Amino acid sequence: MSNSASSQVNQADQKPPPPDPTCEDLKKKNTEQRDQVARNLRAREDELNQEERLTLEKAEGTRMTFSSIFSTIPGAGGTMTACSSGCAQACSPNELQVGGTSEMKMGLKKDIRESTDPAYDDAKDKAGVLCDSSYVHPGGGKGAHAEPKLLNQLSNDSPDSPMRGGKILLSIDWRFNKGGKQDSSGMPCQSCYKMLCHAAKKCDIKVFICDKDGNEQPFPEDCENPTSYSDLSTRVDGYPQPGRNPQ
Repeated sequence: MSNSASSQVNQADQKPPPPDPTCEDLKKKNTEQRDQVARNLRAREDELNQEERLTLEKAEGTRMTFSSIFSTIPGAGGTMTACSSGCAQACSPNELQVGGTSEMKMGLKKDIRESTDPAYDDAKDKAGVLCDSSYVHPGGGKGAHAEPKLLNQLSNDSPDSPMRGGKILLSIDWRFNKGGKQDSSGMPCQSCYKMLCHAAKKCDIKVFICDKDGNEQPFPEDCENPTSYSDLSTRVDGYPQPGRNPQ
């Protein structure tokens, strides 16, 4: 076979790369993982401890968030899903991300985060995520929300990545009670919003959030402006505050 013919065969055997995940793809992953956690717990319902029963109640109701990400950050690309509940993650360990290290998830108190004392450098480095470990979550476990877990995991799994540049697309399934009724949102909470703003402004990552119609909404360029959160919520949920029920 001539070199030309061999080259043509090799090119024919090469499959094009799969298309990038869409908002609908990521939404499907959230739904599948929420349902899987509930099924895993229902399968041994008679043996559940108190924490597991509460986790089942949340998975089937409210007060639990599932989020999926598609990342093209150099050296930290891929698609993954996380849940705000550690117990839920333990029920589906092969599919839901742990969310990085315990230091990343727990974060640090404000006075330590803002201190210039070198004595805290090691703690801030261990807790830090994104470019140059430059973002530390507020203390008390806010780094264990679903969206922070995803960026924690990417930072932890990709030590050679600058965690700078590229794009992230997030689909968020946040369910909660409001006004005595169950509601849902595709928005990050205020704390997670600040983390994503840091990713966009300080790490040059293009951030997109999936809206209620399955479209990608760009993160506000003025995300440090106090009004930008309600502006994004209007584009994502249809209302200036998170939630898709009439307000």
